[in-house]
Amino acid sequence: MKLKVLVVGAGMYVSGRGTKGYGTILPALVQAKKCGLVESVCIASTSAKNANILKKKLRMLNAMLGANLKIDILPKKGSDKASYKKALAKYDFDCAIISVPDHLHYKIASDIIRKNIHTMIVKPLTSKLKEAKSLEALANKRKVYGAVEFHKRFDEANLKLKDLINSKNLGDILYFAVEYSQKKSIPAKVFKDWAAKTNIFQYLGVHYVDLIHFLTGAKPLRVMATGQKNSLKRKGINTYDAIQALIEWKMPKTGNKFTSSILTNWIDPDTTSAVSDQKIKIIGTKGRCDSDQKNRGVQIVTQKEGIEDFNPYFSQFYPGVDGKRVFKGYGEKSIRQFLIDVEDIKKGIKKAAYFCGKRPTFKDSLVSTAVIDVATRSLEKDNSWVKINL
Repeated sequence: MKLKVLVVGAGMYVSGRGTKGYGTILPALVQAKKCGLVESVCIASTSAKNANILKKKLRMLNAMLGANLKIDILPKKGSDKASYKKALAKYDFDCAIISVPDHLHYKIASDIIRKNIHTMIVKPLTSKLKEAKSLEALANKRKVYGAVEFHKRFDEANLKLKDLINSKNLGDILYFAVEYSQKKSIPAKVFKDWAAKTNIFQYLGVHYVDLIHFLTGAKPLRVMATGQKNSLKRKGINTYDAIQALIEWKMPKTGNKFTSSILTNWIDPDTTSAVSDQKIKIIGTKGRCDSDQKNRGVQIVTQKEGIEDFNPYFSQFYPGVDGKRVFKGYGEKSIRQFLIDVEDIKKGIKKAAYFCGKRPTFKDSLVSTAVIDVATRSLEKDNSWVKINL
C-alpha cells in the first residue's frame, strides 16, 4: 500500500533551505518512493517563492536516487500561512509530517488529526504539557497514530548505550552529562523569524531528554534551569544564548534516582567543523560510557570547505548496488519507520495503540514535553527547582 503524504513546512529540515544540502525529510521521502512506500507528496509552505527551491532540489534528488517522486506545492502564488488547510481540502492523505516552528505545532497538528490523518511532528511535540496532553487525547479519540521525530532513538551508538544499561554492566546509574550546541547562524539567520519564540533547551536539549527517557525508562521528577542572554539579545533576538538544565530522574523498578545535566547553546562559531557539537556521558556504580557524537572518526579536509567532522550515520547519500545513490542513516530511518508503521495500520496489521512504549509516540513524548515546559518555568522563577506532574 503506497502512502499519500502531507508535509507541512518547507524549511531546513524538510529541504535544506538556506543551506547547500537537501535536508532530511524530502530526500527520505524520495528514497521511500523508490522503495515503494510512498505514492505522492504535497508540501504546504507559507510562501510560493519556496516552490522553485523545492522543485529544483526534487529534480536533483530524483536524478541522484533514481526515483520519480512528484510533489504538489502550496500555495501556488503569494503567501498563505494556512496553506495546509487548502491541502487538506484538496487531497486525501494517509499521513502527515509537520516541520514548522515549535509554537505552531499544537494548532496544525490538531487540525490534521481531526481529519483522522496519522501524524509525525518534528520535535518537540509541543512546548506546553497541557497542549501535548490535549493532542494525545485527540489522537486516542480519533484512533490516530501520533509520533514525534526523535531520530536519536535510531542511532546505533545510542542503542549500544541502551544495551549497556539494560544489561546492568554499568550498575546503577548515577548521572548523565550532556553537552549539545550548534552554530550561531541557526538562530541568527536560519530561524531568525521565530528564534525568540523558543529557546535552545526546548529546540535542542529536548533530543537528549527524550533519549535519556528512552535509554532508562526513568521518569523525571523535577528540573532546575539557568540561562544567559547576551550575544543574540544584542542582535535583536530576545532568546537565550545558552541554557543549562539539571533534571532529577527516578528508575521505574528499583526507585533509584539519578540526575542529568544538559548544557546547550546555539552560539558556536560558524567556523566550527560540524553543525552540531554533541557528547553524552553515563556514569554508573559499575562502569561508565563516553559517547562523542560529533567526532565519529571521519574527518574531511578540502580546499573548498575546510575541515569538516563528518557524521556518516545520521543521513547521507551513498553509492547503491543498482548504480544509483541511496539516502540512509538514522535520520532517514526515523521517517521511514513512521511510514512503515502507518502502512501496517492501513493494512490492518497493527493498531495505533500497539506503538506505545515502542516508538516516540505522543504518549511517550509527554515526558520530554513536561521537562521543557518545567525548565522554562524554572528560568522564569529565578532558576528554582520545579516539580513535574505527569
